Amino acid sequence: MSIIPKNIFNLSSKTDYITASQLAKFFSIEARQLNQILTNMKWIEKEHYIWWVATDLGKQNGAIEHTDLKNRVRYVYWHKSVMQNEQLLATIKNTIRSYIENNLYEEFIKEQFLSQGYTVWHHAKGKTQQDKNKNITLVAKKNKKILLIHCRDNQLDISVEELQSFQQQRDNFKIDNPVFENYNLSLHYSMSGFFLTEDAYEYVEENHGDITYEVLKGNSDNNWMDSLLLKEKLI
Repeated sequence: MSIIPKNIFNLSSKTDYITASQLAKFFSIEARQLNQILTNMKWIEKEHYIWWVATDLGKQNGAIEHTDLKNRVRYVYWHKSVMQNEQLLATIKNTIRSYIENNLYEEFIKEQFLSQGYTVWHHAKGKTQQDKNKNITLVAKKNKKILLIHCRDNQLDISVEELQSFQQQRDNFKIDNPVFENYNLSLHYSMSGFFLTEDAYEYVEENHGDITYEVLKGNSDNNWMDSLLLKEKLI
């Protein structure tokens, strides 16, 4: 695909290009999710931590940059043909499938603890799935006991380093929430499979009074996922 040189790109007269927000709307996802996907695909990157720019790979797939003459901010626009780009479609499907499955599992675990008489709230609400993989997912409270829960439904191994990071998060949680200073705070992993490495399992056994885990498969059926995405329309 040929790319129009930036110096002759006129947005007012060109209708074959769309904004990232329009592209995200087409795929029924948030713009920030699309930017994360495009970043992971190495089609865009942040420049000076301020605005997005297209990489050479992005330009090969229909990206073009436009600089606003008033504020000199650079924007990335996409040729409409990217809507049918097979690599992008497959990546979005896989990403959204993982996001939905993990959030369904999170809700499933929440219901399990609610049924046991806990008050439960989301700690990582609004974070990306990548961030959730590194953070406390749920907080469950009953009397003077608090469980800091991590939900894992993505087949990623749990290492000793992750367990130690989880313990550090507990210390940070105490600092950020002094109201729970006199509560008993322990750590808990809810997993859809056994994802502890051998060393991590030994670490949990050595710290069994501080870290617990359980394997719960969940009950979500995601067969509908393939028909959820990618609306058959053009902007």
